[in-house]
Amino acid sequence: MLFNEKLKMLRKENNLTQEELAEKLNVSRQAITKWESGDGTPDIENLKQISILFTTTIDELIKEDKIVVSEIKEKYSYIEELEIDHIKHFDIHICKINELNIMPNFEEKVKIELFSNEQENLEESFKVRYDNLYNKLDIDIKERKQIQDITINMFLPEKYINDIELNSKMKILNISNLELNKLEYDGDLKYLNVKNSKGEIVLNTTKCDIEANYDKLEGMLEVNTINSVARVEIPKGTEYKTIIKGINNELIDAVNTENSNNVIELNGMNSKLIIIEK
Repeated sequence: MLFNEKLKMLRKENNLTQEELAEKLNVSRQAITKWESGDGTPDIENLKQISILFTTTIDELIKEDKIVVSEIKEKYSYIEELEIDHIKHFDIHICKINELNIMPNFEEKVKIELFSNEQENLEESFKVRYDNLYNKLDIDIKERKQIQDITINMFLPEKYINDIELNSKMKILNISNLELNKLEYDGDLKYLNVKNSKGEIVLNTTKCDIEANYDKLEGMLEVNTINSVARVEIPKGTEYKTIIKGINNELIDAVNTENSNNVIELNGMNSKLIIIEK
């Protein structure tokens, strides 16, 4: 099956019109029509958004489409896979990158895709190490050469995800279509985007302003920071309650529903929590 056929099939399976898909991808309806008819192909950024939206991989989208492969030849990629067969605690350490996308894999394997505009031999530039213990999987991604603008897609087996500990420095963390017990992040982070996911997320981002965007708040968000501002955007009308701990922390623009199971918590020192409903 070619890319245009896959895109049309995925759109229909998810009950989306061309207009609705175009809106989700922030492109024109005419672009969707061209892609589905085979008269045009998306660039790598749009391919990435399509893979996130439909919880698949770029490799699966394009592997039989030679035209798309030729058009993204300047975007280098490297893929690693590891099969697992039972529930794991994931302990993930990643070098400094631009963006990380965490998504479910419906196969019983971890799949990691690395992308860069700058380095062709990514396999030589990064070392991906697995320490696969019985109930714990350590994933360590180290940089061997200085490379800018690295994006990683990480697919974790849906039925084997327990807790996730993530340590890194990055600009953007995207979490899509996951049902989590708990994800704890340590390190610098600018943007957190949570789509169609539920569970507890803890951000330990000391001295780092953070913007968190939810398409739906189901669970808990805890931000631990010092001398910083946390802005949390949630859909208008969301029921939630706030908890403020620590020293000299301030809550701005919050409307609490005391009995709600959805919680937004700020901890640390001299920081602000701003909640925006849109």
